[in-house]
Amino acid sequence: MEEKESLCEYQGNRFALEKQGGWYSRRISYVVKNITVMNTRLQLPDFCGEIPVESWHMHGGGTFPMVKELFIPSSVTDISIDNGFFPALEKVEVEAGHSQFSTDGKMLFSADGRELLYSFAAGNQEKAVVPREVRKILRHAFAGAVCSEIIFENPDISAERDAFENSNWMKLQGDYSIVGNMFFRMNRPADSLTVPDGIRRFHESAFWRAVPGRIDTPVMPSRSNMEDLGGRRGYRQCRELNLRSPGAKIDLRLLRSWQGLQAVHIAEGHVKYCSADGVVFSKDGKVLEFYPQNKAEIRYYIPDGVVKIGRMAFQEQKYLEEVAMPDSVTTVGMGAFFRCGALKKVHFSGNIRVIPDASVYQNGGVFEECGRLCEVTLPQKLQYLGSYAFYESGLRDVKLNEGLRQMGEYALAADKLRKVSLPKSMERLGKGALLFAHTVEAYIGTAKGLVAAVNAVLPELTDKCANLEWNRCMVSACSKRGNRTEKFLIPGSLKRNAAYHLDMAWNGDEIDYEEYDACFESIRDSREKMEFAELGILRAGVEEESVYTAYMRRSALKIATHLVEEGREIEFLAFLQRGYLSDPALSKLLKMTNQKRLTACSAYILKYQNARGIQKKKSLVL
Repeated sequence: MEEKESLCEYQGNRFALEKQGGWYSRRISYVVKNITVMNTRLQLPDFCGEIPVESWHMHGGGTFPMVKELFIPSSVTDISIDNGFFPALEKVEVEAGHSQFSTDGKMLFSADGRELLYSFAAGNQEKAVVPREVRKILRHAFAGAVCSEIIFENPDISAERDAFENSNWMKLQGDYSIVGNMFFRMNRPADSLTVPDGIRRFHESAFWRAVPGRIDTPVMPSRSNMEDLGGRRGYRQCRELNLRSPGAKIDLRLLRSWQGLQAVHIAEGHVKYCSADGVVFSKDGKVLEFYPQNKAEIRYYIPDGVVKIGRMAFQEQKYLEEVAMPDSVTTVGMGAFFRCGALKKVHFSGNIRVIPDASVYQNGGVFEECGRLCEVTLPQKLQYLGSYAFYESGLRDVKLNEGLRQMGEYALAADKLRKVSLPKSMERLGKGALLFAHTVEAYIGTAKGLVAAVNAVLPELTDKCANLEWNRCMVSACSKRGNRTEKFLIPGSLKRNAAYHLDMAWNGDEIDYEEYDACFESIRDSREKMEFAELGILRAGVEEESVYTAYMRRSALKIATHLVEEGREIEFLAFLQRGYLSDPALSKLLKMTNQKRLTACSAYILKYQNARGIQKKKSLVL
């Protein structure tokens, strides 16, 4: 079996080498795994026999206080070691023309000098100077270093998270550490943090050890800080942000992801925004841009003069139960109240004409997933109710204004909203707009797309991979003049391939009953089929043949019994006149109508029986 480890004595020191590569790689080389130091100069081997030494990987195992000089040959191109191995190191050398490393005699850099790999000898001094050419300090570069002061000549330098771990410099930094013009780390908990002037950015791990309750800063924290400051981790959330620089860049998207935030204060004279009571507005105060998610008030009255509520302005607000808009508000942005879980009441401005659609690419209905919003009265001038506006909200009752013309996809798809009265002005409904409605009041010749509004594929699925969510709905169809009302049943058991008949029947200026009746044979549920036939009783003349005739003859007693049980006297009397009921059936129905105290029905049955009796006597005489 081939040995994987070798011992090598080179330049007065011993090295334990481990072979890497083999059957899975044509290239074989050695890795330095251990060193036994026997003099003050440590020169790494470049070959062991004919095999090159390319890597130096060592962690743990003590230090080498004897070593004062370190030489890295050109063959070694991969180094991963503990930075504190050489507490007495004075000089670092790299073979000329090395492809990976360079040095100033104190520290080890990348070949182009832009990355600091190890502080080495500089870390043993009182003061270390990181040259201006360095753009980045890599992980563990100053780990374990004893220097108490580090000067960063390049103010825009960056550093990896563990670059200074267990270093004396980090221990001496106090409440926080600064690297160049970057706020690198908050080192210990504090209720309030004041970030010094001159700071232009925050390190991604700035708050991974401690989170302040309040930050006073000239610049905003970055997206990578949000999880620590009050995002998904949020074990201790930062509540308040004070941006004291008038030129500070403000990213509203980041503020929306800051879940623990209660207030934002912006410096007077800011180039783009202002704040009032912790809420962010545009500089002129006409746009409400951001309302903090964790602000604890349960009521908010939007100031008079605000013209627009910005996109996602109140998104995922936790406490607001009631919002009132002044009449100065004319525009509401997409997703303005998206997932406001506590919201119960909205007092709209009377001058809003459009509630916008959700985004095509993401969630964002204006009141989507507002689970406690049960009742809404829409603005008087509203003309368009956008897609997903109240999708998955808690709506039980909605009052639609006269003048509302269109409704977007899934606009009122709330599973507790079972009855909707559409205004005469309604022109068109989007797919799934009334997805869960059981009863709809609409005017004939309006509300085009009604059938697809009641029945649609759930929005999170696709037409190709999902069954249609087909719901039963009874439509009370009123004429525009108000002189008649008809019933337009959308059966729940209708075969989907016959649904186009319903769509064609409804979408004209008058209900096309020829198309409507064509659905009859495609209704699968017997009770719904009977109900569908009952609705045709009043429309068809006594002698008129229709698609229901044979069915009504065959199921005459069942239909009549159902009408009596439902107390539908007008339909019963119309059905009685068709003469489909036998004498025994009439006798049975007479008992039922007497029990139900349907006196008009009882009287007509008696009258009908008497008429039949007279006719029979005449036929016998003849």
